[in-house]
Amino acid sequence: MTFQTLATGAVLALISMGSQAAVNIVNNGSFETEQISVPWTSLSTVTGWTSSDNFEIQRGSNFGGQSNFNAAVDGKQYLELNGAKLTTIGQTLQTTTNGLYALSFLYSGRPDQTSSEASSMNVLWNGIVVGTVSAPFNSGWKSYSYSVLANSTNSFLSFASTGPKSQASYGSYLDAVSVSAVPEPGSLAMMLLGVGMVAFVSRRRDDKATFESS
Repeated sequence: MTFQTLATGAVLALISMGSQAAVNIVNNGSFETEQISVPWTSLSTVTGWTSSDNFEIQRGSNFGGQSNFNAAVDGKQYLELNGAKLTTIGQTLQTTTNGLYALSFLYSGRPDQTSSEASSMNVLWNGIVVGTVSAPFNSGWKSYSYSVLANSTNSFLSFASTGPKSQASYGSYLDAVSVSAVPEPGSLAMMLLGVGMVAFVSRRRDDKATFESS
């Protein structure tokens, strides 16, 4: 085995390791499982999620939705938390005790809102607020990310809309919800060390073979 071949294999192994670590454990994080054929529809539940009240699934303006609504970014549709009033949705995730996870999502206000009050939402992990986001009605999608720690094999992720209170049936668009495990620094370091040692031994063998054949 040549040094170049081994190095290529090592790179592929590291890429594979990173891909496995980035697996999204959220079920239906982009709200695509229940596809709708109209611009929007009111629902009380969708695959993977529970809710405190009705919400809306909306088609992106680029996939047959209302022209003055947001374009879909991850798929063809997204969720509006405030279907009839300020609403909370949540999902129980299977996690590893003491495991560190990367949480991310897209958030936006609703473009046709007439009130000047911003949409706002609390982000909760096991009932504890880990972040608060807000966006004016004309903001467009913004990406948010957090690091969260699992304290058991089940963790509860939830999003609670807190505004606009003046137009409680408008706003708090949510899409592309993702939670993925963060590799432990030790495991990645050991992987790199192992690759380096094997590559070093292989290089020594290649050098020795070259010397003996000369």
